[in-house]
Amino acid sequence: MSPCLCALYSRRFARGFTLVELAIIVVMIGVIAGLILPALAKARQNAQKATAVQCVDNGRSIGAAFQKYAQDHDGALVPATRPKLGQKEEENWTELLNGYVKNDDVWHCPGCRSGKHGHFGVGYNRHLSKLGKMAAIHLPDETVAFGDTGEIANPEEPNPDRWREVLHTSSDEPRKPALIFETPSNADWKTRPNRMVNRHLGRASVIFADGHVELKRVRAVGFEFKAGDERALWDNQ
Repeated sequence: MSPCLCALYSRRFARGFTLVELAIIVVMIGVIAGLILPALAKARQNAQKATAVQCVDNGRSIGAAFQKYAQDHDGALVPATRPKLGQKEEENWTELLNGYVKNDDVWHCPGCRSGKHGHFGVGYNRHLSKLGKMAAIHLPDETVAFGDTGEIANPEEPNPDRWREVLHTSSDEPRKPALIFETPSNADWKTRPNRMVNRHLGRASVIFADGHVELKRVRAVGFEFKAGDERALWDNQ
């Protein structure tokens, strides 16, 4: 009479796997990982590319709104903030430009992952916001007006491509949105944490004063250079 199959299986598992069987299992796991991991990496990269494209599209809407505001206000640049009529509160530049965009989601960078505290992810150039008139921007196609912005952990780092964005979670204390990025024209520039950040495949979505948008490394904006230097794209000169 043949032995019980259950008994055969129990004896087989009781003795464990042979080295050959273990080697085969390891090879199979390696093959499966070799197939899955590249696919996951490609899917992640495609998602990041889609996010970058969406941010560039949003940037075009912001650039157009920036231009239209100036046209409707005798060449005046949208201020960073201004007092609301008859109120003590202020309204920021996103509220002032909101009437010029079709969807207020344009203020929310799709790659911004900083919790639920109103961190839009797009900032206005503080230096430009103080100029008053569009005519003060001498080279609008070479002057950065807006870009991906966040609070960074290392504001004294001299290389802008090494600035590390602080990603706030929903459990953090509520914080004001980083709607302004700082520039070297401010005396306390080195201690202010709101800066442009590389958020899309090592680049930032950069909106120029003439309305066009590019994906550029933050270092290419020239924050390590003083006002008046042709490499300082944050400056109006």
